[in-house]
Amino acid sequence: MTRPLLLLSACLLASAIPLGAQGIRGRLLEATAEVPVVGSLVVLEDSAGKRVAQTVSGTEGRFVLRAPSPGHYLLRVLRIGYFPFESPVVLEPDKYVDRTLALAGTPVSLPEISVVGKSMCGDRARGDTLSSALWLQAGTALAITAQTVQSHAYRFETTLENRNIDRLGNATDITTLNELSISAWPVRSPPPDQLLANGFVENIEDVVEGPTWYGPDAEFLLSEPFFSGHCFWTVPPGIDESSDWVGLAFEPGVKDSRSDIKGTVWLDRKSAQLRRLDFYYTKIPKWARGYEAGGVLTFAPLPGGGWIVQRWMLRVPLPQRTTPGSMKVYGYRESGGHVLAVLDARGQLVHSYPN
Repeated sequence: MTRPLLLLSACLLASAIPLGAQGIRGRLLEATAEVPVVGSLVVLEDSAGKRVAQTVSGTEGRFVLRAPSPGHYLLRVLRIGYFPFESPVVLEPDKYVDRTLALAGTPVSLPEISVVGKSMCGDRARGDTLSSALWLQAGTALAITAQTVQSHAYRFETTLENRNIDRLGNATDITTLNELSISAWPVRSPPPDQLLANGFVENIEDVVEGPTWYGPDAEFLLSEPFFSGHCFWTVPPGIDESSDWVGLAFEPGVKDSRSDIKGTVWLDRKSAQLRRLDFYYTKIPKWARGYEAGGVLTFAPLPGGGWIVQRWMLRVPLPQRTTPGSMKVYGYRESGGHVLAVLDARGQLVHSYPN
């Protein structure tokens, strides 16, 4: 694979920094015009391939990564719409490596999909060029979104909405709340180990309190168990998607007693940007058989390089107790929201979205 970055300069500088501090700092530029590149994910991996630090290139394309100890590392730069760059770097004790990198790569070209592709699972999916390219771009956007959340650099003006929908389609118990809060992943998701052990729906047959529904977050979607445990295939856009989109569908490779998720990640074919994630639960309570449960996450970039989940919705069957120990479906419970505006730490407007 052609490396899309050209190294312009690299020099070791001995700085007055705290003992035990070593790392790499640098700047990303467009090769042709030397324009700063913001919004690229910059990752530092140790010799075992473990990610030890990551950040998103910010204003003027700058980044700083601190390593836990001296040694040999791999620097990876992931830019949406481009192939990744990898470069080895040796970090000495109490020193920072300064590098200026110019992005000189050719943009990724995603083909138009007109028919459903062949399903491939785990390592076979990794070997499929198109599936790997789609997941690389989607994964980069997910990782940048997670990094944006973890940075706590933004405040969100958000509208939260909840309502019940009965079997006739009537909306009841509608609640709307406007709030200003720090960035956070919008759907509740436990650690990946807990999801692997218990599934996405806990207490699934509880007829007293009802089940607990969890949604996927970036940590789970980017985890090795998710990729190795699911099958992937390409899909063309449907009537609800733009004709410029391309989809990568996924489902569990093995069915068991847990409730997993299946769904589709949708990317813009021209820009390779992640647009939406649709997901459905593979197992639901017995009293809700024949009904669907799932959710939608819609993604949007920020001018400063970050990404956010701008709109989300979780829709699950709502139980109604008929006799002691027995339930039927009353309708659906819809819980969601959308971001109206993003503010920086000083309260200044970064970007706004239509209601």
